[in-house]
Amino acid sequence: MGRKSFITALVVCLLLLASIPSSSAYKGHQLSRAEVLDFTLTDQHNENFTFSQSLSDVHVVSFIFTRCPDVCPVITQSLKLVQDGLSESDAQEVQFISITVDPRYDTPERLLEYTGLHGVDWPHLTGDSETLTDVYNSFGIIVEEDVIEAHVANSDPTVIFVDPSGNSSELMWSPTGWTLHEILSEEANWTTTASYGQYGHMVNALNGVGPDANSSWYWSLKIFNQSSSEWEDSMVGIDDVDALENPNLVWAASNANASVLTTPSNDSNASIQILYPDNTTETHSLQSEFNAYHLTKGAFAGAGMNATFSSNSTFGHFTQSLDDINPPSDWYWSLFTWNTTDAGWEQSMLGVDELVDPSYIAWAPNTTDVSEIPMPRSLQPSDPMSPIVCNDHGWEMGSGEGKHCMCDEGYEWAENDRLSCVSNGEVEIDFSVGHSTITYIMDGMKPKIAWTGDSWKADDFRSDLEEVLSSQSSSSDGGVLPGMVFVSAFSGISVAAIFVHIRSTDDEEEA
Repeated sequence: MGRKSFITALVVCLLLLASIPSSSAYKGHQLSRAEVLDFTLTDQHNENFTFSQSLSDVHVVSFIFTRCPDVCPVITQSLKLVQDGLSESDAQEVQFISITVDPRYDTPERLLEYTGLHGVDWPHLTGDSETLTDVYNSFGIIVEEDVIEAHVANSDPTVIFVDPSGNSSELMWSPTGWTLHEILSEEANWTTTASYGQYGHMVNALNGVGPDANSSWYWSLKIFNQSSSEWEDSMVGIDDVDALENPNLVWAASNANASVLTTPSNDSNASIQILYPDNTTETHSLQSEFNAYHLTKGAFAGAGMNATFSSNSTFGHFTQSLDDINPPSDWYWSLFTWNTTDAGWEQSMLGVDELVDPSYIAWAPNTTDVSEIPMPRSLQPSDPMSPIVCNDHGWEMGSGEGKHCMCDEGYEWAENDRLSCVSNGEVEIDFSVGHSTITYIMDGMKPKIAWTGDSWKADDFRSDLEEVLSSQSSSSDGGVLPGMVFVSAFSGISVAAIFVHIRSTDDEEEA
């Protein structure tokens, strides 16, 4: 072969090699997608953020919501690690963005609280439902509101109780009607005279009004029937009323005219009405935000245990006894909160009234080693080798004779067996409350890399991010894997299960 022929062949081979798509150097899923549509949303500082006006060349976009107790904090902290590991020059080229999937709840104020909790300052965006629906569609995100609510419901707050002997139990937020009466009566400055017997609490007088020895009337408990929109006599005593199912109660004099009672609105807070014998009424709705005092009272009451507090008009509530245990002079009951960032317990710097909207709290003697307080059950990783409990449709709570199953939605205790969960025959919504989501690395406004789930390593994600930054000067998209034409991720952010569909645009390339 002549020298010219050899050189010609070599050049042809090099050109052919250059035309072959190289295998992806990315660790995440590389995409071939059109640019997303521009949008304007509101950030945590209540200021407008327009995507196209971002000065950065590369964007990292995640979808979260602040009520999510598990996946969202993990995603946020992982992205914080990614951001902290970037060089100073790379950090200036990348804009991190988080978009809520729960706009009805996630106001700018709540997003600001969330970013402060996690120590991040990138834009966390919310907006009206119509605008956000367009954003979700542009990114290929389908948000199921029922699943968000279910995830939140499945993450109800709990109280870990550690007694002086070191025995621990987890108490579910399960307030009774009497819990509701105590909280609302105290808030309204009502007085109650009641006795406690075999059938629980019996109210004898409210605000000094009660039957005397010659009276034929008594205080009757009524609950509101949502189906008939009518007040009806309760078939159980106040201690057996589920306050979560029946948040609106009435104490009515048995000789009064019940037709004068007002109907609670659908969006009203928990409330109690008093109907006096002369047909006058008083009503009080819960005014304070849900706090650690409410959680403690409701959790202990649901477990059949007493939680006694004293109150001060200036400093609020103080624990006197828990489970009828009055601490001696050498220790006291201490309140602990769960730190989602560090995944551990820490002593609360706030009182029970100041600790608002708690997820998980613990009560233990102040001498307790914080490392000995168990992790909330719902946050513990599942062990595939552990024995099946609650027929694999719930989890166990409590210990000894008090141990019982917390059954999943659609399941209930088997007859005479509180350690089994059987179907109650009700129709269940068909969705998955999984623990995965999707985070995009975007080249400008074009999604380029998708990372699904929440178990990825920050170093791997950062590697992809740096690779996108380094490829900015090249317009070649030849690294797209032919087989990566469709990625589908089901995202159940606890409480959300966002269903994610990454749509391919390879049809244009084939054309």
